[in-house]
Amino acid sequence: MEGGGSEKQLLYLLQRLDRARFDLQLYLLYKRGFLLREVPDDVPITAYWSEHTQPRWNWPGRILRDQIRHLSDLLRTENIDVAYDRLFHMTLVTGPATKATKTARASAIVSPPEFDLVRSEKRWLGWKKAALRKAYTSADSLITVAPGVAENASRFYGIPRESFRIVSSPVDLERIDSCAKLPWTGVPLRPDRKHIVAIGRLSEEKGQNYLLQAVARYRADRSPDIAPPIDLHFVGDGILRQELVGLARSSGIEDSVFFHGHLSDPFPLLKRCDLFVLPSLYEGLPNVLLEAMVCRIPILATNTEQGAGELLRRYPLGTLVPPGDAAALEKAIRNRFITPDPWLSRLDTAREYVETHHSLEHWIEEMSELFESICPR
Repeated sequence: MEGGGSEKQLLYLLQRLDRARFDLQLYLLYKRGFLLREVPDDVPITAYWSEHTQPRWNWPGRILRDQIRHLSDLLRTENIDVAYDRLFHMTLVTGPATKATKTARASAIVSPPEFDLVRSEKRWLGWKKAALRKAYTSADSLITVAPGVAENASRFYGIPRESFRIVSSPVDLERIDSCAKLPWTGVPLRPDRKHIVAIGRLSEEKGQNYLLQAVARYRADRSPDIAPPIDLHFVGDGILRQELVGLARSSGIEDSVFFHGHLSDPFPLLKRCDLFVLPSLYEGLPNVLLEAMVCRIPILATNTEQGAGELLRRYPLGTLVPPGDAAALEKAIRNRFITPDPWLSRLDTAREYVETHHSLEHWIEEMSELFESICPR
């Protein structure tokens, strides 16, 4: 239960589903993460690795089969009516377990598998693709967060497009507004500079290295009379942190780059920054993009096939540049501060869009009705 968008949405369900309609349980592989402390006390948590240790002798598929058996036992013992899985790692476990126990299941695909699965799974890719196709087709309800993700998954797995139901990601407006009013207690924001923020896991597909290169270009070719000095803030953690720290150092901009790590509530910082940048190489529908819109901060994102690109091509609420293009990012950053009016003119409209299309209350009711519709009793 780290701070990703999928984990946040699971937490919303655990917190908001009506207890008169549902009894809830949370099944994890690892019982860890910042969001665990926000799981309600009435939700039992079962974690595979809390009850198991690495086997002395291992072979391909052994642990997965044991995880499937472990979840199957829980489904039977607790008389679970409906299971809901997000992220393909859990689908590999939940699909076979619910099939063995004849448990109704809703499954969500949150990122385009053509990129997400292929990039992250270097071993046994063919087998995993076939296993996931079988698991997704066996679900009683198959959900995606946006039409582009549904089309990509349909093409990649060979699943009919009409099998997918689009359920847009929710945003907790009330919490964001409340947290954004709190003081920022991190590294003081220098008043003589403009502040850029990027939020997300520090990993290859998030494209933070291109943003660092863009800031280095901006700093090397800046006219102080036109383009103001900038500081760059990264919120999030991941396997590339040390590599990105090294890149900032080797680029000569380490004094202007701040790594804040994971923040459970980044909104006081987000609200006080001058530009939000999402430099991803691919995305599903990133919650952080919607949260930035709620905070009325100008948006710069990459024109991905899905995710921010899909959304902002349809609703021009931010500026798009090609993925993996540091020069284009630098040019857009410069434009934001030299000609600010077009960027600032979209802020209220972006906020209104999120209020209209991504209400948390509407999402909770839609998910409630979905679970009840596939429940056998």
